[in-house]
Amino acid sequence: MTVLAAAPAVPRSALERELKFTLPASRAPFARRLLAALCRPDPRFAAAVVSTVYYDSPDLCLLAQKLNSDFLKTKVRLRWYSAISGDAGSGAAFIEVKSRVGALRRKARAETTLQGTRLADTPLSDAAFARALDVARTLDGDLPAHLLPAMMVRYERHRFVEPISGARVSLDFGIQAPRANRALLGQGGPVRLAVSVVEIKGVGEDLPRALRPLAHLGARRASFSKYGELGVALLRYRP
Repeated sequence: MTVLAAAPAVPRSALERELKFTLPASRAPFARRLLAALCRPDPRFAAAVVSTVYYDSPDLCLLAQKLNSDFLKTKVRLRWYSAISGDAGSGAAFIEVKSRVGALRRKARAETTLQGTRLADTPLSDAAFARALDVARTLDGDLPAHLLPAMMVRYERHRFVEPISGARVSLDFGIQAPRANRALLGQGGPVRLAVSVVEIKGVGEDLPRALRPLAHLGARRASFSKYGELGVALLRYRP
């Protein structure tokens, strides 16, 4: 795999701090109850099933950025949401280009004409996924020339707001890759991770004081990427 030589300059004022903490998947129900007791539910999107298709180049240069712990990283993904109840809904899918500079991040996002109800069971080889990249290139013109759908990732997300610091908190669990592009990642899935993730946006270098009880559930600060971890799991089976 090769690594992109450079990334576009990003003004520091446009970047947002994002902290991640991992904990064993078995502790996720306890973490959800703890966060519900310490925080307010997100007023707009309290809970959903998140489905995401990640894009990469034929030589997996975006995955390499994560595995090599590059200071500059880029993710390109198509994302949609469905209800916890299982109702797929009729919401549109969003194309996102996410850039990280160390612990800071910038995310550009645009709505597409694609519907999550259709994408959920659409093969990754379908032309619809390629068309979404046309929108992605309007968000960032420096993306790799050849990108392909690499993997579908799905998990349950619960969102909160910590009232003292104002931090936005999300708990992701049931993280899995139900399918992947065999030409890029060898094993087509499914693969499931044994960890859950707490993401905290808009705070300093550590857990807000009110959320420190998460440490008693095994939460540990980590540089974590769902695409990176699932990609490694799939590559173990690559021919």
